[in-house]
Amino acid sequence: MSLSIKSGFHLVSLAAAAFMLGGCHTAAVQPRAAAAPQAYASVAASPVLRQDAFKGIYEVAVSADAASVFVATINDFDKQNGGFIQRLDARSLQRLQTIQVPHRSFALGLNRVTSTLYVGNTLDGSLSIVDAASGMSKGVIQLAVPVKNDKGEESMPHTRKVIVDEQHNRVFVTSPGQPGLIWIVDGATNTLTHTIKSDGIWTAGAAYDAQANRLYVSQGGVNEILAIDPDAGQVVGRFSTGDTTDARDSRHFFINLAIDVKGQRLFSTDANTNQVYVFDIASGKQIKTVPIGAGALDVVYNAQRNEIIATHRGVSREQPNGSGGLSVIDGATYQVKRSIDLPVHPNSLALSPDGDTLYVTVKAPHGDTHPAWRKDALDSVVRIDLR
Repeated sequence: MSLSIKSGFHLVSLAAAAFMLGGCHTAAVQPRAAAAPQAYASVAASPVLRQDAFKGIYEVAVSADAASVFVATINDFDKQNGGFIQRLDARSLQRLQTIQVPHRSFALGLNRVTSTLYVGNTLDGSLSIVDAASGMSKGVIQLAVPVKNDKGEESMPHTRKVIVDEQHNRVFVTSPGQPGLIWIVDGATNTLTHTIKSDGIWTAGAAYDAQANRLYVSQGGVNEILAIDPDAGQVVGRFSTGDTTDARDSRHFFINLAIDVKGQRLFSTDANTNQVYVFDIASGKQIKTVPIGAGALDVVYNAQRNEIIATHRGVSREQPNGSGGLSVIDGATYQVKRSIDLPVHPNSLALSPDGDTLYVTVKAPHGDTHPAWRKDALDSVVRIDLR
């Protein structure tokens, strides 16, 4: 699938925006299912562990007790296919359970208080609900309705990022379109309460400040980040680099977003400049940029270690055969403290609740022209002990 986004600057692939780039694997550390107990224990205790065992992997989430990891997978892009959530042992990355959901699964948001997993069905414009404790599917919330373009062609707006507000039992879902949309769902009643139309394009990333009750979303356009009052369902603030004066010629695409609640900073990966942008929330000013490599994608903030962690896929229009990695950035100096190669295309990130363990999904190249392409190769989950 190769839907494309064109906003005047570069051609940005929606496959990248919605985590839809398929591919192959390269093993770093691979546990053997039949290993003796002592050998198995040593592998599970490794500082970096990689499990290459998944087809069509996308986002990752960690359970409240840090015992399980959930990853979203699909078999292929056929419209009639369902999706799958794989529950893995958080230490060994061995598969414990496969949960089927009605639609193709891409994004994940976990309410650790209610033990509810929300699955973004990107191509179907909906949200699947799963009981994270039992794995039982609890239904689907249809967020989008089909729209027609000027030619009368019908399409379904996509869902992208799924962010959970545990304090108020709400779910926030972004939609990368022109204009972008943000949906707010009541988790108690599983009903849509607000649909917010962005003043930008390709609204993609999101982060929530529970203390201030503010939702932040990242996008392209003149204002790359919006602040939203989720109670009112209204945009109440805007952050801009000042680099774009016409949304049709956007200089940036802020694809993912993370927040430092205590320090009141926002961190966003820019898929156009391949940098992490840092904004001060109080002033709304951009305070730093950090280059991380081609194909900048996901970002998380580790408050326990004051570190910003970002993935880059290693590919661009100019570098179609690249390989990506992970950057760990010091939150005080904004210097890259550590770089980890994660061939071939690192995708999504999730931290354990204590901030000591990082989980990364890694995609294989989906085109046979890539030098690392292998027939029937599988995608991966990597566990990295940050201590």
